[in-house]
Amino acid sequence: MPAPSQTVSALRSLLAARFPERTRRPCGGVPAAVRALDDALGGGLPAGRLTELVSAVPSGGGQTVVARLLASTQAARQRIALVDGSDGFAPGAVPDDMLRHLVWVRCQGPEQAFAAADILVRDGNYAVVVLDLRGCTERVLRRTPASTWYRLQRAAEGGSVAVLVQTQSPLVPAVPWRLILDESLSLADAGAPREDVAGRLAVRAERSHAEAAGELAG
Repeated sequence: MPAPSQTVSALRSLLAARFPERTRRPCGGVPAAVRALDDALGGGLPAGRLTELVSAVPSGGGQTVVARLLASTQAARQRIALVDGSDGFAPGAVPDDMLRHLVWVRCQGPEQAFAAADILVRDGNYAVVVLDLRGCTERVLRRTPASTWYRLQRAAEGGSVAVLVQTQSPLVPAVPWRLILDESLSLADAGAPREDVAGRLAVRAERSHAEAAGELAG
């Protein structure tokens, strides 16, 4: 099993070879193609910010959100990166053509996941970086230093990348927006088209008090 430092170094080398010229795209929102989620955020995932999406595993709708993000970014000719903290992504559930613009980083725990996310957010070649921490041990995640979250927030701040952090329970400190998928999907949804399933997802939005206070002060 490679050490985390070796894995991160290999990721840096891969990105440098694949994207030798790093050009920043204009800032803006990225539609998730999930009506409830886009409505809650006023049009899409905000660039330069972290957004937390809380959903259960495996039937909480988190995989559907990733699938719809793949479709949305593909249509816009944008790239997306998925940092998979517990190797839980199921590529077989997504059409092959939607995987061509995806960089999928399979991690062996939160330490590798945070390191990979930091590199990808700073790289600037992606419309969205999804940090999926569902399936990681919550006890370990709760011990994540605040400085780790702060570093990721600073990496995204003012940039062109929208960062979506997927968790099983509220976890990200001082996040501008926290979205909670309130209802689990049923067995009948398993064979339904992703578009139909996405249309039935119910999202509850929670805004950080610090963010709201900042806007009122401005």
